[in-house]
Amino acid sequence: MQIRTIHRYVSLVFAALWVFQAVTGCLIVFRWDIDDAGVAGSRAAFQAERLGARLDSLVLEPGTHVSSVWSANNSASRFDIFYSRADADRTLRVDGQGEPLRDRRNDTLSDGNIFDRLSDLHMALMLGDAGRAFLGLSGLLLLTNIGLGLKLAWPRAGQWLKALGRPKGKAALPLIHGWHRMLGLWIAVPAFITISAGVLLAFDDGLEGLFKAEIPAPAGVMPVSDNRIKPSVALAAALAPYPGATLSGFSLPGEDTSWYKVRLRAKGEIPRIWGLTTVYIDAHDGRVLSAYDARQAHGPARLVLDTIYPLHTGQIGGIAGRILQLLIGLWLIAMAGLGISLWWTRKRLASKKTAS
Repeated sequence: MQIRTIHRYVSLVFAALWVFQAVTGCLIVFRWDIDDAGVAGSRAAFQAERLGARLDSLVLEPGTHVSSVWSANNSASRFDIFYSRADADRTLRVDGQGEPLRDRRNDTLSDGNIFDRLSDLHMALMLGDAGRAFLGLSGLLLLTNIGLGLKLAWPRAGQWLKALGRPKGKAALPLIHGWHRMLGLWIAVPAFITISAGVLLAFDDGLEGLFKAEIPAPAGVMPVSDNRIKPSVALAAALAPYPGATLSGFSLPGEDTSWYKVRLRAKGEIPRIWGLTTVYIDAHDGRVLSAYDARQAHGPARLVLDTIYPLHTGQIGGIAGRILQLLIGLWLIAMAGLGISLWWTRKRLASKKTAS
């Protein structure tokens, strides 16, 4: 009885937050596909020389500051170039050969910007590190609540087929309870795994430091001068040791860094939208300062950290994995709705019984 009471009231208090997380998660599972489908034009395959040439020309435009480039779809046939001008921060969508497809301002909700806002809300409530920590703690509470629910719903020996089957009857209370129990038993385990990955993801920076599993980065390098190598040269140098790799992310030198940071998706990596093989290129002479090959073993802690993002998003299983994540999000919404209905129905029936 005590477990049931704890499960009920924890669910009622945090239901709105968990449903909000589930709704935003469902909306962004296929964000790349939906946004990409809305942009007309070429889907030419990634060609480093031509994309690099586009970056070279853009960084030379007066009044233009290019900060980074990210793959915009799973096939690496389109890329988003993030840059700023006097009027606003902007994003230029190009195909794999650098041909422009869409140029948008980043301070609107049109042209796919809505998905960026939803992602920020889902990951941190737009509150930065504090928001991530809060959502991580709420995720721990959700995991505890799922465990309590499983303990309550666990069938006796010989009752599994009945518990996993479609509830029968017409009375509201046992029907709602039956659906709540059945759905919980079917989906609770994959949901537990997904939410656990999300909790770890909320604290990934701290976990990297705790387990000394940081991806190696250059240290003690002076700020870059104006005489730096072109982006195309840095891109070619990063790709050279990884035949067949495609570009995932490309960050240009900042005010206090003298390197290009290049993220690649190398053949054989754990499946994900953005690969994690990372190469730092000296912006003065094009040397490789450090590199992280995501295909090689770097200890159990690093392996877990590399896996939690594609596991939480379903990308580790391709399209099927992302469909499963969508179903888990819908499951959480349904479980919250059924749980609240169950509580309300019991309360209403108790009130009628007392009145009579």
